[in-house]
Amino acid sequence: MSTHYDDVVKSWKRIRDLIDYAIETRISELPETKIVDAAKYIAMGGKRLRGFLVVTIATHLGAHAKEALDAAVAIELVHAASLALDDIIDEDFMRRGVEAAWVKLGVKKAVMVSNLLIPFAQQIVYENYGIEALNRTVAAWLDISKGEVIDAFLPIDDLGDEIYLELIRLKTGALFRLAAELGVIAANRHDLLEIASSFGEKLGMIYQIADDIRDSRNPEKIEKEPSLRLFLKWATPIDKAYEMINKMLNQTVYLLHELIENYESSILFKLPRFIVDAMLNPEKIK
Repeated sequence: MSTHYDDVVKSWKRIRDLIDYAIETRISELPETKIVDAAKYIAMGGKRLRGFLVVTIATHLGAHAKEALDAAVAIELVHAASLALDDIIDEDFMRRGVEAAWVKLGVKKAVMVSNLLIPFAQQIVYENYGIEALNRTVAAWLDISKGEVIDAFLPIDDLGDEIYLELIRLKTGALFRLAAELGVIAANRHDLLEIASSFGEKLGMIYQIADDIRDSRNPEKIEKEPSLRLFLKWATPIDKAYEMINKMLNQTVYLLHELIENYESSILFKLPRFIVDAMLNPEKIK
């Protein structure tokens, strides 16, 4: 059965396979077999949406996919490391359908290897794309860490609901922002950095709001995760969340118009709505 997203899904699967192979190749460069095996466990699986965004933006701007693959690998390694650390903090036992890294490897090894993957990713970025790309990678990781601190240390149940958008901008928007930035850097289009930055950040926030809408349907998750309770404080009534998604979808269209030519016929034009439907209306995605 054909759907509106057939071209997005086909492109995503092709690029995801390229990224998976490139990740395995890069991780094999790490010293010592046991470290390599642990790093592969932490990095395996996942949708690779952030890496997909890197490669898709770069190729839409005239680069070859190979020129963006190292950036895609780096961002997926940072993402995987952040999830492994998140699972320890949240005491989540499962990740991507298998045991969380800290359950499989032990807390000490999961922390140490995750902490190795982050500077390893930064080194990949610096060696292939230069100091500007490295600076933006460090800035994104700092934002992610700030978001984690808010989530873990501040009494979220006592915070005003206005902190919700800032929290998701830091925790999720930052890495999507970096993906878009590395995409334009890989295409040597530094003139588009700020537009790409805004586009990626909005896309990440759309992703997180949709994810929170879906998770908020699960009473057990609400009880366990303070950030979901913060979401519900902000999104009451729930229509507020859908209205924000639509507002940000419109903003991504405007930004995309500035970012690439013939934007309405591009996969990037469909990607924000694809992400929302994949979360909230999966029957539309085959």
